[in-house]
Amino acid sequence: MAILNRLLRLLELLEQSAEFAEFLTKPIGLTLLVCLFSYQALLMSGCDVTDSALLASVAALALHCVINRPEF
Repeated sequence: MAILNRLLRLLELLEQSAEFAEFLTKPIGLTLLVCLFSYQALLMSGCDVTDSALLASVAALALHCVINRPEF
């Protein structure tokens, strides 16, 4: 029974990982990834924490607006 219980937990973990990967492929997940990666890139390039957070948020907001732009 212990082996089956561990197998069940492994399958639940795989299911959660698949759901998280699916979330990251949606526009909001992509925006989140861009915000996090641009924040880290700005920090490594020498910006201070406040400027990095502000610029990463602006970049993510701009990307979100471009992705969700309505089609006419």
